[in-house]
Amino acid sequence: MRLALAIAAFVILIIHGLVFYDQFFHKWESYQTAYFDQARALAKTDTERAAVSGRKPRIEQTIVTTFGENRVDRCLTCHIGSDDPRFKEHAQPLRSHPFSEALGDRLLNGKWERRHKFSDFGCTVCHDGQGRGLETFYAHGEDHYWNDPLLGYVTQHDWRAEFKDKLKSTEFMQANCAQCHTEENFKSTPLVAQGRQLFFRKNCYGCHRIEGLSSGTLGPDLSEVGKKFKLDYLWESIVDPRANSKTSVMPQFKLSEAEIRALVTFLKSRRGINYSETSLDRYRATLAGKSTVGKVAQPGQPGAAATSVATASSVVATVPTAALGEKLINDKSCLACHKLGNQDGGVAPDLSFAGLVRDEQWFMEHFRDPRARVADSIMPSFGFPETDFLSITAYLKSLTTPPPFTSPAEFFKGTCARCHGEKGDGKGAIAVYLEPYPRDLTKAGFMNSKSDERLITSIKEGVAGTSMAPWGHVLNDEQVRSLLAYIRQTYVKDKQRPLKERDVPNTNPIAMSAESVTRGDQIFQQRCTGCHGKKADGKGPNSLDILPRPRNLHNADFLNATTDRRLFESILYGVQGTAMPPWVDYGLTKNDVGNLVNYLRSLNQNAQTTKTGNKH
Repeated sequence: MRLALAIAAFVILIIHGLVFYDQFFHKWESYQTAYFDQARALAKTDTERAAVSGRKPRIEQTIVTTFGENRVDRCLTCHIGSDDPRFKEHAQPLRSHPFSEALGDRLLNGKWERRHKFSDFGCTVCHDGQGRGLETFYAHGEDHYWNDPLLGYVTQHDWRAEFKDKLKSTEFMQANCAQCHTEENFKSTPLVAQGRQLFFRKNCYGCHRIEGLSSGTLGPDLSEVGKKFKLDYLWESIVDPRANSKTSVMPQFKLSEAEIRALVTFLKSRRGINYSETSLDRYRATLAGKSTVGKVAQPGQPGAAATSVATASSVVATVPTAALGEKLINDKSCLACHKLGNQDGGVAPDLSFAGLVRDEQWFMEHFRDPRARVADSIMPSFGFPETDFLSITAYLKSLTTPPPFTSPAEFFKGTCARCHGEKGDGKGAIAVYLEPYPRDLTKAGFMNSKSDERLITSIKEGVAGTSMAPWGHVLNDEQVRSLLAYIRQTYVKDKQRPLKERDVPNTNPIAMSAESVTRGDQIFQQRCTGCHGKKADGKGPNSLDILPRPRNLHNADFLNATTDRRLFESILYGVQGTAMPPWVDYGLTKNDVGNLVNYLRSLNQNAQTTKTGNKH
């Protein structure tokens, strides 16, 4: 018993001793003591001896008030030898910071003079990390919740294991250099420059906005992405776009590791601030309609030819050719989204037979403004030069070799399944990127409510305002009929029944007038907004729970290609297989529907649409 008590007392004493040591003796004190001892031993002059004579450990704190945001740096508390060239071969944390002409340091009379003095700039402005920290874990930003760990030096325990080794490189520090040195080709930030060029070469600018550089709206604004996210998140988002957002439509670019590193460094440099300019400078630049922050004109815009981001083909090409278009398709990463031959980005429609299903007018209008032809297309509006658009169009028009039609099943698998799915359920590989969604061909209610002639027309002529292309120049009439028969037999399980006769007019009996449109608007607001939304854009409060989604009624191509009879039939008797109810059962009359049709027509009457864009 006595022995046990003695052991317990001894353990308690040891624990108290450790706690006492931890509270009153810090590592930074031992670092400084070691530095003072060695500095005295290395001293060769009275001045050097006087510099360390009588110094005792203390917290070395730099308060930066003259450059950028006010910051507190205590990094020199441990790295006390940073400005002492005698310690250039010493182990960390006492090793002196290297002098470098690339960083602006100068050798004068045999003595180096530092360009970025610690007293003026501190340490964290270049290295990141937590300036107030006095323990390695906190000072280097290893804490999971600290957003700015030492750039390229520190990885955190929860970063993906396969990325950790790729994120330890001093090259990433160029991202912080670029906060001040915004010149596009600043010699000390080649990785930032390469990343900037990739941002344009891979067409990232088409989806993303970066203040002063690009104005894309489809993807997140990247103006401050370097301030919001760590290196691992940026790397992961490029390599695996859906790792952090399952609904992301960003394609997986096939970039090399060197390209990813450059792009990550460039993005990390985007922090929404520039230390070398004042807020007044930025305000004046805004008033002048331009930014002073590394201004780079987008390809196709004035000034693009003077920048390195415009591709060589964009600068020198004056005559559109199919050969140039083929090169542009590759150079501009179109196949990061589209399919063409054996390459497949897995996001956008197949271009392999583009010359058979679209004409030049459709291509050019879609390039200039994708939403002009497919109302909810996710394709960005790229600001390419007109010559590039004409060249790409010329190349796509040359793709006129039809896919083989060995059997309806093989054709469906090779061509239709990409959108409609191998099971015909509308869940093809690219379905989630299309709006409206591809039809679920297993919905017997929908399929059996449509005549063969109606479905054959959709296959041959496509569906205007949607991604359903006209296949009439790919398949002959017999092949279209056999394909439809295969779909009905394979995917539509219920037996096709004779269609009921419906009492609907061929043309709207209510004349178009301001009064009719007003009445139609009132009915729409009372009956339709739950699904189609108050703006009639298909985004009503119920729309998220409905598949297929309600129609965007601002789709001018679709509305203008749809007959009055079909609109009357859809409104009065509903659309089987969808959430659209038969409003005749809820008291709507033909006159009500007539006013509704006039209202819907009025929404699109000013839109520029054509019915000749499809090649048929």
